Amino acid sequence: MNKFRSFAVIMIFGVFISIQSHAQVHVGVYHSGLINQVGVGTDNEKQYFGELRLLATDIIDFPFGVEGMFHRNFKRGEWVNLHAGIMLGINDEGNGRFGIPLGLTFKPIAAHRNFAVLMEATPNVYLSPGSGDISIRTNIGLRYSFRKEKE
Repeated sequence: MNKFRSFAVIMIFGVFISIQSHAQVHVGVYHSGLINQVGVGTDNEKQYFGELRLLATDIIDFPFGVEGMFHRNFKRGEWVNLHAGIMLGINDEGNGRFGIPLGLTFKPIAAHRNFAVLMEATPNVYLSPGSGDISIRTNIGLRYSFRKEKE
């Protein structure tokens, strides 16, 4: 439990510093089967951006988890961004996870590009002792960026 708290404090502090330095943030809600996530991150229109995600599920006794996502936009367009990165996560049982998220961010409303739809696939390797299991998590979600619209 102490490892989880230390990791969570470091991640929250890191995202807070990133948000303060960029002064523009995005928030998102993502759905992946039984597990949902709530995220907050830096400006996803920049070449590099980060996000802190909290697992949010309605399953009783499901381990609470936190993830740090660090992305690079490979294509930034008016309608779509293509990005990939690294994900590090841990839950309150001390189980870790490493992943490589690949995502598309669609901006479907021409007059309001701050609203976006995220589609993402993340191959995961679980780092719990004796595990090393591999899975692929897929997400679809909504994202909103708090920044000034381009005029």
